[in-house]
Amino acid sequence: MVRTQTQTRRRAIRSTSANACGLYPAVGAASMDPRGVIIGREAYSGKAYIFDPFILYDPKARVRLPSPHVLVLGKSGHGKSALEKTYVLRQLRFRDRNFCVLDAQGEDGAGEWDGIARELGIKPIRLVYGDTGTGDGIRINPLDPRIPVEHQFKVLVSMTEILAGGPLSSRTRFALAEAHRTASAAGRADGRVPVLSDVLDALTAPHEALLGQQKVSPEELSHWGQPAALALDELCNPERDLAGLFDGPTSAGIDLDARLIVFDLTRLPREGEAMPLLMAVIGPWIRFGWIKPGDNIKRTLIVEEAWHILSHRPVARLFEELVRYGRRLGLSFWAILHHLADLVLEEAPEAAAILKLTATRVVYHLDRDEAEKTADYLGLTSWARRCLPDGANICAPGRAIWQVGSRINLVEHIRTATEIRLTDTNRRMTERPSTEAVAITAPVIRLRKGAAA
Repeated sequence: MVRTQTQTRRRAIRSTSANACGLYPAVGAASMDPRGVIIGREAYSGKAYIFDPFILYDPKARVRLPSPHVLVLGKSGHGKSALEKTYVLRQLRFRDRNFCVLDAQGEDGAGEWDGIARELGIKPIRLVYGDTGTGDGIRINPLDPRIPVEHQFKVLVSMTEILAGGPLSSRTRFALAEAHRTASAAGRADGRVPVLSDVLDALTAPHEALLGQQKVSPEELSHWGQPAALALDELCNPERDLAGLFDGPTSAGIDLDARLIVFDLTRLPREGEAMPLLMAVIGPWIRFGWIKPGDNIKRTLIVEEAWHILSHRPVARLFEELVRYGRRLGLSFWAILHHLADLVLEEAPEAAAILKLTATRVVYHLDRDEAEKTADYLGLTSWARRCLPDGANICAPGRAIWQVGSRINLVEHIRTATEIRLTDTNRRMTERPSTEAVAITAPVIRLRKGAAA
């Protein structure tokens, strides 16, 4: 005899959450919003793990994020690069998603994103160290008209502080501001875009200026501006190592309307001033040239080796403003790091502010000491703290602790066969191709300007 639902209903059992875990051990963690791209599966429940910071920022989402920014940490070889690359490839299938990548890692003179760029029909923007006219590299002008004049001065100050090795005095800032004003006026008079050498000329051959009602002689201005002039000489003098990167008009062929922009920085030295200088320029240049006000495009800026931003206070100041207003700009900022210990956060309040603005943290395997420090800083739970040092089992390559808002999950990243081919960075260290067992295949569709992937 078939019984009705009312006849078979059982009374509810009241229990504490601690006892419920023992009564129902197969119950997994609650899922997040089902919209977005699949990252992989939640390791303990086996459910699909779906993530999209823009969707999770929606007040109607199951998990409400306060910001769309992401911090990715972990030792080399455990899946950081594979995660960000597959995330971009999957997100590009949405019409309203655009990406810009600062690619600082690679081999044989090409970045890690070179294979993906070729597959998508994109030419990376390659910057070359010490290129004085060979035509092999791209130049970016800090005084490009796409950057508003008031922000151009901020860039100039940051660049001179990096080269001078410390903050500028108020007198030097005044002389630099006067030189920038003179260079801008000279460029308008000649019907051209001003360049750094115009600022250097104005610093070394200044005109009389007014400080309030006080007249400042050219001799005084020349003396006040000497530290800035010496710094800019490193960029403008063709005999200097840094020549060719910033002195001159922005090179043609940089398409800021492309759905994926890759800046290949692998030919720039890791140490020294070249990388932080580029970061100081590229932040505002992207902010005002790449991000278009009023459109519906959601943009993601991915920065490899982000310690180049966070460990230099002049650069961190510029990027902090970009990250702080990311919600208003429709921007998700991804910072990729190996260790938090690379940063001295007590001496860099701007870097600490950027890290605190990240609402999503993805942490791969770390050594025990580093794992303890990271867990303390991020406020991870005790079970997540125990997982991070276990790089052979729980946090094996491809597995990471995901802290999304208040929820923490152990997530296993899954890639298709095509994604494995495009994201494998261990070819040089292995005797045979990757044997990761994934039967799924998915084509990569070449991008067309202004079209959906």
